[in-house]
Amino acid sequence: MNLSAYISRKTFLSFRKSFTRSIIRISIIATALSLSVMIISQSVFNGFQKEIAQKVFGFWGHIHITDIQSKRSIEPITINLTDTLLDSLESVKPPGSTETPIRHIQRFLVFPSIVGSKAEFEGLFIKGIGSDFDWNFFKDFLKKGRILDTSNTNWVRELLISEETAKRINVDTGQFVILNFIVENEHLKRKLKVVGIYNTGLGEYDRRFALVDIKMLQELIHKGPMEVTGLELFCKDINQSESVNRYIYENMLPINWYSETIREKFPNIFEWLALQNTNKQFILFLILAVCLINMATTVMILILERTHMIGVLTVLGMGRWEQRKIFLRYAARILAWSILLGNSIGYGLCFIQKKYQLIHLSESDYYLSYAPVDLSVFPIIILNLIFFVTIILSMIIPSLIIQSIRPVQALKFR
Repeated sequence: MNLSAYISRKTFLSFRKSFTRSIIRISIIATALSLSVMIISQSVFNGFQKEIAQKVFGFWGHIHITDIQSKRSIEPITINLTDTLLDSLESVKPPGSTETPIRHIQRFLVFPSIVGSKAEFEGLFIKGIGSDFDWNFFKDFLKKGRILDTSNTNWVRELLISEETAKRINVDTGQFVILNFIVENEHLKRKLKVVGIYNTGLGEYDRRFALVDIKMLQELIHKGPMEVTGLELFCKDINQSESVNRYIYENMLPINWYSETIREKFPNIFEWLALQNTNKQFILFLILAVCLINMATTVMILILERTHMIGVLTVLGMGRWEQRKIFLRYAARILAWSILLGNSIGYGLCFIQKKYQLIHLSESDYYLSYAPVDLSVFPIIILNLIFFVTIILSMIIPSLIIQSIRPVQALKFR
């Protein structure tokens, strides 16, 4: 049997002084609270990044395919689709892939307009969508009314606007608005009924876009059913979007077409999200440093409490490293209780927030109305492993104090 393990197991619960027992309890509670804060911090940061990224991807897809000149013009520059190209995109298999990485493809057409209701007007980009539009994202953010009915052969006079736009032009579901367009220097109007109001929380996009039937815009600007501003591609795995985009652009698209990931199209918001990693790392490092100081202090107190035992073990011939291992095992026991308690507190609070959304945020500032949490188990396991290993290895340093204890003086210490 390992002698240091046997001694640590037999002596850990035998600390006689109430002061030392209190120090151990305080150390367990303090370390547990620190770990729970680390778990909550990581869960909130990860949840924040995932929720906002999913909103952007839900609004725009993962990959955009448009004409190469579309960025330089407000007027829509359309691309002519073919069934062959669409089939090729849906079944694309980049090198190394056994199945297509594309989950869904939908077409869109964007045209600028002045939307008016009585005395109120607002400049918007009208985004035309078809029957291939994936409504799963918008259904979660629909505040009033219903989604567009784009299944008819003829276009429907329906409009879906954001909650912010509805307030600005003072309209509600069931009311009509006038859309003003300039087509070939001619002023054209279309009267549409507001059938739904949405709020994604992405104010930058909500205030700029409204949704209509794509067939209405195609008829307005004299385009055929296969002429669109572009395509939105959704990948099965977001991590594959960059490699898929590169393969499609280099091997499948006409020379005057351009494809880009949404991360490339809207870099500001993703750079801001990436910056949160720095904040997360700083907070986790700071809390870990506090834990190290707390545990180092505890180990040194335990060594002082066991000074006489150290002298006896030294006289009996036990090596200094074996003696240090006894106190490292003390630290491991304290950490084990702390990790159990810390995970219960941290994961429990995260679960409560996930279920009941008790903590609210300013949606205009954070794009979310509540503090999101990510309850993925794997990141929590990794955090616990790093927490445990880092602290145990760091406790080797304070245990060096054993090296300086002289047996003669230690035997006199009571």
